Amino acid sequence: MKVLFINPSRAGQGNIPLNISLLIAILKKYKHEIHLFDMSDYAEFDETQSYEKMFFKEAEFNIGEVLKDRKNFYKKNSDFLLNGLELKQSDYSNDFEKILIGFKPEIIAISCLSVDYKFISEFLEPFKKRYRIPVIFGGIHSVLMPEEVISSPVCDIVCIGEGENCFPKALKTIENKETLESIKGIWFKKNGKIIKNPFVNLTDLTTLPFPDFEHFDPTHFYRPFDGKRYKMLNYELSRGCPFNCTYCVNGVLKEKYRGLGRYHRIKKIEQSINELTYLKQKYNFNFVRFWDEDFTSITGDYLEKYADLYKKEIALPFLIYARTDTVTAKKIEILKEMGCKTFAMGIESGNEFIRRMVMKRRISNRNIIDKFHLVKSYGIRTSAYNMIGFPYETRETVFDTINLNKKVNANSFSVTLLEPYKGTPIRKMCENQGLDVQQETAYNRPQFIPKDMTKEELQGLFRTFPFYIRFPKERYNEIKEAETDERIYRKLREEFSKRYK
Repeated sequence: MKVLFINPSRAGQGNIPLNISLLIAILKKYKHEIHLFDMSDYAEFDETQSYEKMFFKEAEFNIGEVLKDRKNFYKKNSDFLLNGLELKQSDYSNDFEKILIGFKPEIIAISCLSVDYKFISEFLEPFKKRYRIPVIFGGIHSVLMPEEVISSPVCDIVCIGEGENCFPKALKTIENKETLESIKGIWFKKNGKIIKNPFVNLTDLTTLPFPDFEHFDPTHFYRPFDGKRYKMLNYELSRGCPFNCTYCVNGVLKEKYRGLGRYHRIKKIEQSINELTYLKQKYNFNFVRFWDEDFTSITGDYLEKYADLYKKEIALPFLIYARTDTVTAKKIEILKEMGCKTFAMGIESGNEFIRRMVMKRRISNRNIIDKFHLVKSYGIRTSAYNMIGFPYETRETVFDTINLNKKVNANSFSVTLLEPYKGTPIRKMCENQGLDVQQETAYNRPQFIPKDMTKEELQGLFRTFPFYIRFPKERYNEIKEAETDERIYRKLREEFSKRYK
C-alpha cells in the first residue's frame, strides 16, 4: 500500500520522532511504499532559534557538510531550493495537496502529541472531505484520549497502544479487504459505529528493525551542544520509565498496559551495538543523544557490559537524561569512561511540597544538589530541567526553584511552563482548580494559572527565569521590571547572551 505519514510537530528542528522512523522501517519490510510530510520542515513553525539563542552558546558547524547532506536528500525527495539551514518557506497546505495528488496515498498515518492534535485535525478536515482517504491516528495523544480521537470526523482508525505490532497487521487486513475486528490494538469506524478492539501486547524490542531516517530532512540531525553543532542521533536504548510523575504519561500507560508485558524494557546489548554501528556508518552521526527517560535506572551490571562494547565499537560522545535518585558514583564512573559529555537531570520544582505532593517526585533538595555536584566532580557537564506553573505554585515557590538552580549551578539549564496533558493526573488537579476541561495543550505559554498567581506574573517569571539564576541578587529589582517592560527585557537578554552562555 501507499502510506503517507504526517509528522505534525511544530517543535522545530532536531526533534525527529523515533516511532515514525521505526514504523517506516517496519512497513518497508512488508513492501509498502512510504512518503513523509513533515511539518517540522517549515520555518513558519520553527521556535527553536529563539530558544537556542536564550539557553545555548553560539554553535559552530560545517555548513558544507550540512549542504551536502541536504542536497543529496532533496535530489530524491523534492525540488526544494536550499540555503544553508533554511527551512521551507512555501505554503504547507499547497505542498500537502501536491503530495496527495502526486503520491496518491491509500492511507494517511499520523503520530501526534497532545499539543499538535487540534492543529492537525483542523488542518486535515478539508482534505478529508475532498479526497476521502482513510486516516489512522497514533501517538501518545491517541493512547491517552482514544474516545476523543476516534470521534473526530477526520479519523477512521486509532491505534490505542504501541503501533509496531498492530499497524502492519491493520494494513495487511485493509489491503486484503478483510475485516479489522481481529486486529488488537486499534479502534475503528464501521457503518457509523465505533468498534473497540482490545489492547495488543507491548512491543518486544528485540524484534525491531533499525530505524529508517531516509525520509527526514538531514538538517534536523544537526543540533547545538556546548558551542558546536553535531550530527546527532536520537536513540532509544530502553523504553518506558519506572516512575509515575503526575505530569507525565508513564503512570497512566502502565495502568492501560497492565498484563500486556513488561513496561520498562531494555534492548539486548549486542542488538543495540549492532544498531548503533549501522546508524553511525549509514548516516555519519558523530554524537548520540540517548532519549531514554531515565538512563541511570539501568542496572550497573548491564551498564558496565554495555559501556565496554560501546567504547570498542561506537566510541561517540553522548548525553543522557537521568533522575538524580538513580544516579550513583559507580554509574557516573562507567558513563565517564564510556564517553558521556552531559547528564541532563530534572530539578523540575525547587519546592519540596510541590515536588513531593503535586508531582509525586519523592526527591529531596539535598539529593538534587549532591548529585549535580557529584556528576560535575567527574568532569561531566550537567544540564538542569525545570518547570513552573504547577497547582499551588506561587511567586515564592518559583523562587524556590530559582534558588535551587543557583545552588546546583549546572552548566546549562532550561525552563518550560507546565503542559497539563489530557489523561494525566496533573491535568485532573488543574481541572479541579479551575482549568477548562476542553482546553487544549499548547507550546510554552501559560495554560493553567495557579490561583495565587496571574497570567502576566507567570509569563513574566518564565521569560526572566534565566536572568534570576545567572545575575546576582542585587539586580533582582531590575529583572522584576523586565518581567513586563520589553525595553529592559531586551537589554538584559543581550547582556545575558554575552556574559552567561
